[in-house]
Amino acid sequence: MTTRLEGKVALVTGAGTGIGRSIAKRLADEGAAVVIAGRTKETLAESASQHDNISYVVADISKSDDVTRLLSEIREQHGRLDILVNNAGVAPVTPFAEATMDEYDSVFLANVRGLVDLTMQALPLLKDAQGNVVNLSSVAVARPVANMSNYAASKAAVNTYTRVWAREFAQDGVRVNVVSPGPIETPIYDKTALSAEGIQEHIDRVLQQVPLHRFGKPEEVAATVAFLASEEANFITGAELLVDGGMAA
Repeated sequence: MTTRLEGKVALVTGAGTGIGRSIAKRLADEGAAVVIAGRTKETLAESASQHDNISYVVADISKSDDVTRLLSEIREQHGRLDILVNNAGVAPVTPFAEATMDEYDSVFLANVRGLVDLTMQALPLLKDAQGNVVNLSSVAVARPVANMSNYAASKAAVNTYTRVWAREFAQDGVRVNVVSPGPIETPIYDKTALSAEGIQEHIDRVLQQVPLHRFGKPEEVAATVAFLASEEANFITGAELLVDGGMAA
């Protein structure tokens, strides 16, 4: 494993499980001091135990006060922030006819407002370090999946913010890119309201659209994030990298 992130400080949100957990380990393996954030202490502690370079802060990024406290702790502990990975989010699988405005509010609060608030508050640190932002979106923007309209729409907003921020922040030496995973092997489907049969039907429907005929692994997404966060990607900003097995091809 290279140490191309040696001396860098990274913040990864939603890193208690799944893709976020893998991203935290990969960045730490490559030498970064990684702070992970999420709402559940137990899962964060498990993630932090993967590597001595990982520490955690319990924080809900949908709450501005939590965001402020999180960044204050990073300033106190590390004095800088080079890499912000906006990974936290929710992905309900709900037919639109059965969706509620409460679900809409919760999806956009977690997937859009939290990301915007954190990036806004972190920007001074990122400018000081001439750092970079990696947002996590979804192939569902390019290839929408039935029963996930709120999720797909929220991620379309993330893609748009990425492109606009890339243009705005370039003058300060801050890069902004987005990684859009396809279906990945994570516990995300276990968090839906679907029955076991409903989950399997959804998985089967998704797999039919993946040319490589498999789900991706969290580590494959993490490797892409690590590349974009590194100096090897210094001339890449405003880009979307799809890690989707060809689903959007």
